[in-house]
Amino acid sequence: MAGIPTSNILQPGNISISGGVTRALISDLQLLTPQFYNRYVEKYGNEEFFMWLATYAGMEEVKNRNFFWFENRGKLMPAVTNLVAVANPAAGATVTVNIPAADLYNSSTQSPLRVGETVYIASNNVAGEILTVPSVDQCTIRPKKSTEAFAGPTGSLVAGEILIFGGMVDVGEASTQRNPLIHLDTRYDNDITEIREPWSATDLAEMTEVYYNSGVSGDSPTGGAQAGTSYFTYKGLVKANTRFKNNIENKLMRGDAVDNTGLLSSTSVGTQGFIPKITADGETVNYTPGTLDIAKLHEITRIMDVNGCTKENIWLQDIFQRQDFSDGIFKEFPAGAWVWGKNENSEEAAVNYGTQSMLIDGYLLKVKKYSQFNTEVTTGKTPVNDYFREYGVICPQGTVRDARDAGKSYKNITVMYQAPPKGGTIGNGIRVWQYGGGSQNPTDGTMTDQVAMITYRGLRVCAANQFVIVSS
Repeated sequence: MAGIPTSNILQPGNISISGGVTRALISDLQLLTPQFYNRYVEKYGNEEFFMWLATYAGMEEVKNRNFFWFENRGKLMPAVTNLVAVANPAAGATVTVNIPAADLYNSSTQSPLRVGETVYIASNNVAGEILTVPSVDQCTIRPKKSTEAFAGPTGSLVAGEILIFGGMVDVGEASTQRNPLIHLDTRYDNDITEIREPWSATDLAEMTEVYYNSGVSGDSPTGGAQAGTSYFTYKGLVKANTRFKNNIENKLMRGDAVDNTGLLSSTSVGTQGFIPKITADGETVNYTPGTLDIAKLHEITRIMDVNGCTKENIWLQDIFQRQDFSDGIFKEFPAGAWVWGKNENSEEAAVNYGTQSMLIDGYLLKVKKYSQFNTEVTTGKTPVNDYFREYGVICPQGTVRDARDAGKSYKNITVMYQAPPKGGTIGNGIRVWQYGGGSQNPTDGTMTDQVAMITYRGLRVCAANQFVIVSS
């Protein structure tokens, strides 16, 4: 699908100036007085999912750059796949079953196969018992009924047939101990990364009057007020603050770890952002644009059932998917009913973030158009191919227990941060400080007003399998 036209949006919207804003730049932009329309027209909005999440759900502080947690490796109840077809076994006969490397563990040296385990054929519910395990990827199975063959509906045990484990049952009187099944855990790691934004202006730039004197949305960072009176440089400071928030959002949403050499920093390891994490470990449902209908939604909720998704979810959608959703689904469900929770699950939080909600198949889906997915909206440029075009993510809003400590539980998404060093002004994990001879905190003889902003953040995405990517 073609992108959204953006030829009417002026480019560029920002430029980089060594040393910051100067009086020459203001003159070049023709913003000096005499008096003219005195309100700066704000044309484009902004939104940040992770700022919203941090506001309502809070952030969690860590003391070191790296943080980790433990999750279950897979389902509690095991099953294996038959690798090699067994043709037409006789009724009551023992068959040899091989399983693939995907069902093995620890470099294919360990498996869930154990003597005495009852197994059921998924396609027809025929039961058998594992008699021997000659090797890590092979076992012999005998049907439990002499009149049945250990085979599927075709009379053969076909390749790809699923064998569901049923435990140590029918063990008889004075039974002996058998090998246990060891429930596996997986450790996940992520890191805090460093994010900063500079602002700078010279003394004359801050002293120069411009046409407008109000009308800019947003705020200057706490602890980073400019020393001068020019509204143009104040606007630049406000926009630097807003751009800083957007850059935090971009890093946490789409950024990834850093491991290449030759970059400006050799010490940062970055952080794995939301999209790389769920792309690697989540589920993906594909759809054809224009066909995001109720049948597709039922397919999605079936996948959510399989992955144990929480009942309350927020669905971030780009504009194209939001339109498909409205045309194909939301018109069928104009209203819904639910009980609100607390904080990020609350009615206030959802309404403030602009969601619409529907209840289907036992799942509450709070649908939100996420404009940051569309390059046209954020930059005014139209890519031929846009990675997040016709793209959305269903994000569970639940909790997950730590696999090694049942007393610990984690939210599905948590913004993690390290407290910045003391000095300047610190709030919400952000440190702001001023320096330079032209600032309110004069530190040298050069008449520049410098404001620096820095934060140290990362994401903890738990049970990533519960996140569902919906894309074309």
